[in-house]
Amino acid sequence: MANLAESFRNSSPYGDDFLATKPLKPEANIRLPQHVDADERERREFALSLKRLQYNYTRTYPSLENVPVSADLPPAEIYDARYGGLVEAAQERVWHNFRHILHTALERQLTDNVTNARLGEFKEIGKLLKNESGLLDFLRDITKLTSDIPGMVETASDSLFNIPDDIRKMVIGFVKVQEQAKTEGPTAHLKSALYEMLAHNKGRNYLKATSTHDYIKLHEKLSTPLMLGIDRQSWMPAVGLPCEQDWFFAYLQLAGFNTTLLTGVVLNEADAIDRLKAKTLAQLLNKMPLNDAQFQRIIGDATVTLAQAASEKRLFVCDYHMFDGLKAIKHHGLQRHMVAPVVLFYWDPKPPHGFPQDADGALRPVAVMCSQHYDPVHSPIFTPNDSCDANDGNGLKWRVAKFLANAACAIHHESIAHLGECHLTVEPAVLATHRQLSENHPLHKLLIPHFRFNININYDARRDLISPGGVVATSIGPAIAETLQLVAKARLAWHWDQNRPDRMFHARAVDADALVKFPFRDDTLLVWAAIRRFVAAYVTHYYADDVAVVDDGELQNWIHEMTSPLYAHFRGMDGLMETGDPNRPYCIASRDYLIDVIAQLIYVAGPQHANTNYAQYPLMSHVPSVAGTIYRTPPTRLTKLESEDELLSWYPPLDVALYGFSFEYLLSSIQYDKLGHYDENLSFPYFTDPRIREIVADFQHELALIEMEIRQRNRSRPYAYTFQLPSRIPNSISI
Repeated sequence: MANLAESFRNSSPYGDDFLATKPLKPEANIRLPQHVDADERERREFALSLKRLQYNYTRTYPSLENVPVSADLPPAEIYDARYGGLVEAAQERVWHNFRHILHTALERQLTDNVTNARLGEFKEIGKLLKNESGLLDFLRDITKLTSDIPGMVETASDSLFNIPDDIRKMVIGFVKVQEQAKTEGPTAHLKSALYEMLAHNKGRNYLKATSTHDYIKLHEKLSTPLMLGIDRQSWMPAVGLPCEQDWFFAYLQLAGFNTTLLTGVVLNEADAIDRLKAKTLAQLLNKMPLNDAQFQRIIGDATVTLAQAASEKRLFVCDYHMFDGLKAIKHHGLQRHMVAPVVLFYWDPKPPHGFPQDADGALRPVAVMCSQHYDPVHSPIFTPNDSCDANDGNGLKWRVAKFLANAACAIHHESIAHLGECHLTVEPAVLATHRQLSENHPLHKLLIPHFRFNININYDARRDLISPGGVVATSIGPAIAETLQLVAKARLAWHWDQNRPDRMFHARAVDADALVKFPFRDDTLLVWAAIRRFVAAYVTHYYADDVAVVDDGELQNWIHEMTSPLYAHFRGMDGLMETGDPNRPYCIASRDYLIDVIAQLIYVAGPQHANTNYAQYPLMSHVPSVAGTIYRTPPTRLTKLESEDELLSWYPPLDVALYGFSFEYLLSSIQYDKLGHYDENLSFPYFTDPRIREIVADFQHELALIEMEIRQRNRSRPYAYTFQLPSRIPNSISI
């Protein structure tokens, strides 16, 4: 990788600017448009007219039709050299691990299949995989060495034929990646060319796991992910990895990679009036027909009924109804499968051994049904102690059910919570801001650091990640077209005000009044409150009152573009005022609501995205616990499982697992900046107005206090939940 920067310099389509530092522009003449003279207004409007030539929408990306995204990659949005360096460093670590795993696999297969006469020649390939040379040296040496592979194969056994084929694929894959990096930028390595290094068209024998330990060995040259590094505490079961135990399965909904789905179960419709996303007990039982006797056997308490648990706000559910009917397709010759599970949890005020011994209680899994349609034989209810008679005396089906539920959670995470509700939510706001707010507008000045590289990373994602044969097609279960249709449906249904942090937990019936402890909620609300106070101080500095908001023509144009079906098309901005004009139906007339809108944009780009992005490798990379693909249909009552090794048939092959978490590692490893920190060079501060600098300093001080508070909380948690630490949150969706 040492020469990657030189490759960019010589052949990047972005030109020399790619390697130039791109500091944020210092403040100059930041004023509201109503406070400038006619000449300045004319200059601002002319500059905006030029911006509208560069920043344009399209709605025609396949299977994302009607979702507004950037039509092009404007030059000002391209990654800078520092970003490229961060990607290069992460890629080098991934390559080091890939090389080690390939060497191990090759060595194992050679030992079994190659005659002594040819073993030495193949071992030369192994030496190259094992040494510490850089990628380019490796490519040169192994290309020369494998030039005689056809002759070597002639004297090898038939079963070995696929090994040199894989070596050749690996070389071709790395060459493709390097060539793509030269012409397409530093995220080209996320294309499926990387996967082709391990793709296998004959047998796949040496990439098939023989035990769950094989998945652990895939991480040997990368940092140990959080889920594999959890310290075993006295309350944890002695058998099995902590990340494969019931407490972890439940805790992921509170402090995991996807904390967006857990919903409270309320007793009746009256309790759900202001909790728009809550599920009633009748709705739950109509889908998952659990009775009191079964429930009591599961929780070990004959005094608690389902109705009582619901009325006391102790029942919670994750319902993956959005996956019902989706199909998975074959990938590299292997059939994959989809599930649409319903998962029930119970907040136990006195949890038994095996769960965190917190004075406030702990969340326990109650049941998993692997489809939306109950059938006592073909789609039974699985529980930790087989209380629903699923013929699971040894608990192996329960383990499969947990894996399938986590797989559904991972698919929802990557497609909806991460891509749809973060990346594709912010992108049209970036376009609207550049098109309608001049560079000298206070809100443009504030928002630009929180939009940095969003268009570029999304542009790359559409080209490399969500394209047919790309990362998502390899690592995520449904057919790529169906995945993107899920994304589009979720993005277009996204309701602005309902997703405000101080409202969304109440709407899901998982606010503090319903769920005593919820690390993501508890930490993120601290950060949200700090962001809103910061934005309030900033906006108040420029807007004296509501009248100033109404009089801001650029802002009113921005609101029109944000809400218009022809442009950004955001729904649910209920704080806007109706104008009665069908051509411009909404305006903004409230300074307080403006503060909410701007604060929420910063929140989605920062804390919300950080929670979904940076938890990927730490909490999604050990396949027997979490994966994005499923390779066998769910067990039924008739399924017989006798040993743990039979569970391997549901898990992805080792190559798919390695590719998947390598992708997660890359995304989880790159952080360009920190929330609330805007100065890249203290000699040239981004904000120069003394009052604004004071406001920023206050924001940074509050974030520092929040950091200390969260670290203190983490001391008593089962594992440290770090994904809302302000120091771990970037300003923007830059990865």
